[in-house]
Amino acid sequence: MKRYSAFVLGAVLATAACKDNPVANPENAPTTDAIAGAITRTSLQTLAIGVLAQDRTAVTSTFTFYTLSEIYARDAYRIDASEPRYVTETIGGQPDPSSFAGGGGWTAFYTAIRAATGLIEGLPNASTSAISANENKASLGFIKTIKALDYMRLVELRDSIGVSIQASDPAEVTPISCKPTVLTYIAALLDSGLTDLQAAGNTTVLPFKLPSGFTAFGRNYGVVSNIILFNRALKGKNDFYRAISRQGGQPALLATAIAELTQALGGAAPGAVPASQFTVGPYYVFIPAGSEAAPNPIADARLGLNPKFRDSIQAGDTRASKIVSRSQLTFTIDPRVTTNITYVGAVFSAANQARPVGIIRDEEVVLLRAQAEIEASQFAAATADINSVRTTYGLAAIPTITSITEGRSRVLYEKRYSLVFEGDQRLVDLRAYGYLREPYITKELPADPFNSAFPIPVGERDARGGDFACQ
Repeated sequence: MKRYSAFVLGAVLATAACKDNPVANPENAPTTDAIAGAITRTSLQTLAIGVLAQDRTAVTSTFTFYTLSEIYARDAYRIDASEPRYVTETIGGQPDPSSFAGGGGWTAFYTAIRAATGLIEGLPNASTSAISANENKASLGFIKTIKALDYMRLVELRDSIGVSIQASDPAEVTPISCKPTVLTYIAALLDSGLTDLQAAGNTTVLPFKLPSGFTAFGRNYGVVSNIILFNRALKGKNDFYRAISRQGGQPALLATAIAELTQALGGAAPGAVPASQFTVGPYYVFIPAGSEAAPNPIADARLGLNPKFRDSIQAGDTRASKIVSRSQLTFTIDPRVTTNITYVGAVFSAANQARPVGIIRDEEVVLLRAQAEIEASQFAAATADINSVRTTYGLAAIPTITSITEGRSRVLYEKRYSLVFEGDQRLVDLRAYGYLREPYITKELPADPFNSAFPIPVGERDARGGDFACQ
């Protein structure tokens, strides 16, 4: 599964650019010469959009990133009469590493990473007459940021099980690296991207057109100054993970994470980010039909919200509008798994199939900063950030937090209802705080093993001769 060749890379980029490209017309399939030879402005457009299309495919091609992670986090069910594994391998038993329920959320991310790596290695060969030195650096910084994003998703899904850091040689099968090693690698990749972006200059514009999700939601990420904000948001998130990791945690990085997240918010002080900015960020955009169809996978008639999600929302919280009624869904093997509510974006319709999903919105960045402030015992700052979110949704401000335990509870609530079905944030948080167990969460079914991470796919185990313990 890891032995991707240069020929496969060309095919992947061609498919991504032509089938899933939301803004650019299909172009001639890029050959290996597009990477090994001098990249032109035209081929760079195809290759860059191919990287972005494959990144989007990685979070939508299986149900792992959006749906299975929400099931693990006890906020959703997917009940399909013909496919019981959405229950039996999530809240009803251990996931099978040979099935979609256990082995998903892996190969597509590495395909995206391979595409990014090929472009990063090819950019030094770009035609200087077509792409300026500053544009080249801006492109490098942007693609490195996307590559880091894909590695972050991999380690979020696998956690302490670890993931592989892909080698430049597509034929090389690399060992499974433990979480601290991967997080350190991601940090270095993001910082390398920042160095490239700074060398390009704040006003430099990318020499290729981006999908509308990177330009239409309050900020144009085709401009270096805004790419830096995106890069620092991911770096702050990653450094927060490094700070509180159960494997080799580095609390000293809390201050670094706070500074990076503050930079991502344009330097805004705690509590000072306006509600109008919460929706700003890069997004995935979707096409529900046609020759380039790539619909939003959350628009799914078999999805429902766990009744506990509705039961836990506070009176007056306007985020309750995300909860809507649906026809009864019941798992026939065990009817205790049943619901008559769903997420508003899961209602199957053309509008929801085209519904954009944030990659990392400023509202999440505010709440990530609050999390880091809580762990650093900066309770007044954390309270200000949490209240800026609460009051936006009709809730009263809370008094100043007095402990880390209280702060975690407060910020978990806000993230749960602000970010539902925007990724795996809820699963990551419950796992990081050690809350994915009783008494914090009750078992959904008697055999509920409190799954917290997805296993290494069986093909990857076989490729390593059965040696898949992280190193």
